[in-house]
Amino acid sequence: MRGVTDPPAADRRENAIGSETLPIEIAFLRSYGVPDPIRSRAAESARSHDTGADAALLGEGGISAERFYRALADRLGLTYHTGEADFDRLLVPETAVHSGFARFAANSSGPRALVAPRGAVLSFLLQAAEEGRPPPPISICSPQRYGALIRARFAVRIARDAADGLGDSDPSLTANSGLGAAQIIVCAYAAVAAVGCWLFAPSLGRALISIFLWLLFASGILLRSAAVVASENPAAAAPLSDAELPVYTVIAPLHREARVVGKLIRALDALNYPRAKLDIKLVVERGDAETLSAIAALRLPARYDIIVAPPGAPRTKPRALNIALAASRGELLVVYDAEDEPAPDQLRLAAARFAADASIDALQGRLTIANASDSWLSQLFAIEYSALFDLVNPGLAALDLPIALGGTSNHFRMTTLRRVGGWDAWNVTEDADLGVRLARFGARVGALASDTSEEAPNTLGNWFRQRVRWQKGWMQTLIVHSRQPRRFARELGAVRALSAAVLIAGTVIGGLFGTPLLLDALWRAFGEEAAAYGPLARAGDVVTYILALAGFQTLAIPALVAMRRRSMKGASAALLKMPAYYGLVWIATWVALFDLAIRPFHWGKTDHGRMHAKPALRTRGATR
Repeated sequence: MRGVTDPPAADRRENAIGSETLPIEIAFLRSYGVPDPIRSRAAESARSHDTGADAALLGEGGISAERFYRALADRLGLTYHTGEADFDRLLVPETAVHSGFARFAANSSGPRALVAPRGAVLSFLLQAAEEGRPPPPISICSPQRYGALIRARFAVRIARDAADGLGDSDPSLTANSGLGAAQIIVCAYAAVAAVGCWLFAPSLGRALISIFLWLLFASGILLRSAAVVASENPAAAAPLSDAELPVYTVIAPLHREARVVGKLIRALDALNYPRAKLDIKLVVERGDAETLSAIAALRLPARYDIIVAPPGAPRTKPRALNIALAASRGELLVVYDAEDEPAPDQLRLAAARFAADASIDALQGRLTIANASDSWLSQLFAIEYSALFDLVNPGLAALDLPIALGGTSNHFRMTTLRRVGGWDAWNVTEDADLGVRLARFGARVGALASDTSEEAPNTLGNWFRQRVRWQKGWMQTLIVHSRQPRRFARELGAVRALSAAVLIAGTVIGGLFGTPLLLDALWRAFGEEAAAYGPLARAGDVVTYILALAGFQTLAIPALVAMRRRSMKGASAALLKMPAYYGLVWIATWVALFDLAIRPFHWGKTDHGRMHAKPALRTRGATR
């Protein structure tokens, strides 16, 4: 291997192309066959985007990371590390990944450390080589290989931190802790009281349950109505220049997603954001050979980091997100699902909002459905989403009330996300839980007026499996945030705590008992023994009918408004199927309750890549 003290003549001239002086990070590559135009474009991109030339070259795919770092090692007179690595067992994996420096075990022969240099460190090493200083006792490798070696060596620790990091900091905030002693006692007393009323005072029991449900439903109707009235599209913030834009981490957890991974990559490549400032993490489970093969076939540039999640429990999306979070280097972070197609300017809009308003800690983008016409289920799913993400969530944000985040297009300040403990790996509706936890930590969530197109389940089996998981996760969220009611109220304040309680309990209890309450009232009104019921029972039924009508209106009117804005055809006719749709939600909620008891952390996988509609991907405005 060539020594660093005797560079060839070409190396001494490689720092310039014509009259242009190239940054030292890429100047040396001329001797390794990298054409002048590629290096020149990288230098110009680095200047305009205010980033390192190495980041510009690698991020834009001018050269592969493997080729770049092999050339770097040769230029420095160092070895390029291949194979496994025996690191110092006291190494902290997250710190090592972020620093790009990891010591080998003391008994290892040869180099003392493995380094994946970027930016200033890379420049320092090259400058030292130009000045003829002896090379340090290190080996070089690419950041992608380096991260994989760290995860392989510390797989058990990384898996444990991803699963139990939140619980280690505060066991009361994780679904893994299950029901607390006080919750078990309350549930036991409630069960005894219900059985007692059923046996000895059925009329009293029915009345008490009805009154509780009436109050809950009425609160939910008022909350949803207030949110719809308050909803507004926040004004777009002044755009940032390319130089002002921060590094943005994009995390996409993938599990059995070989069918749609190509579509996802095209959508991410279409993002109008400086590629040198994109830190894209694709997280795949170790045994998912089909998805890994599909990714490998795409030969992705260095802005993509393929993270193979170490084996461990639970095997959930939030655990995968936590694994990627530990390796993320962006100032801002967004989560996308495998089938997503975000608007190309979404990251720019979010970065501008964060820069313009320091009080905002997270943003929820608008989720839209690409395949609403596939089936009546996907159509009603689209109606549900349009009302929630176009009206209800923006209204809650405008009122500064807690928001249950969607599972995708969540944008965060990295410091805030780490401060609140990331995601709960044990909650199968991690987005709803995180939205409430952000509010408890004093973080503010805003609405982002930018669309992300998603695929809705278009078959009953796929829809039902997803809805069972969602309802089970809401039950977990109810358990978690009701463990310490006084603390919950103190952290949120009276109004916001009541709003969050209605949001969570309404989803769970309404899903379990809303349909039975209405059916019971209808049976008493039209059944053969209707005349036998007294005036008090009939008055209660009238209240139920009024609430049912008001509840339908708070579902239907926002849906009609949102669908009209989105020019969706057949929305009015589809609303006639809503009773059947929410009847299915009721069944899914009861199945979720039993699923929670039997396998609380099982992740019911939603299959993607099965939609009938094939909308063309938007590709305009991509930054090259």
